[in-house]
Amino acid sequence: MNQFPPDPDAPGPPGTPSLQLTVAFYPPQYAAEMRGAALARLDARLPHLHARTPLTTLRAVLHDSARLLGAHLTLRGAALDLRADPWSGGGTLRGETLAAARHHLMLPGPPRPLAGAELRALTARWTHGTLLLVQGGQVTEQLNLADELDRLTLHGVLHGPPGPATRLHAHRLRPGGQLEQWLAAPPRQ
Repeated sequence: MNQFPPDPDAPGPPGTPSLQLTVAFYPPQYAAEMRGAALARLDARLPHLHARTPLTTLRAVLHDSARLLGAHLTLRGAALDLRADPWSGGGTLRGETLAAARHHLMLPGPPRPLAGAELRALTARWTHGTLLLVQGGQVTEQLNLADELDRLTLHGVLHGPPGPATRLHAHRLRPGGQLEQWLAAPPRQ
């Protein structure tokens, strides 16, 4: 009898709570349940979500990933049914410190520092990305660069009067699901 190696994408041993993640890219023509390596190629954070992940982290990562991927995501478990779409307002991190917001978003490592003018040029080229506007040590806005209204808000921040200790944390997905992130103070003219 032939023995096959264990499937790395198979659920854990019996009794281990598991989650199912369904991905439907926009426009939604089909949906697929994804696991393991295929899921990690979309967003490296997604395979690390499990039933014991705090609900605030599950929501933050799911909504952020939906925005970055331009996809509808559904996460189901025993007593859990979370949904996120690319334009959802859920998962907001308003009122959190930047460190807490980064923790809830499961962002790896420190962000690269960037001069404000470089950030303006960089975000102008991005079609997808998330920006956390931090004023007075707390996240005041979570902007989606795929949304034109959020881009208008960003334009006001980049070209408006300086706010109290304003900083911008930007992150996006690279091919292969890896995240890259920057931190800058907006330029003033």
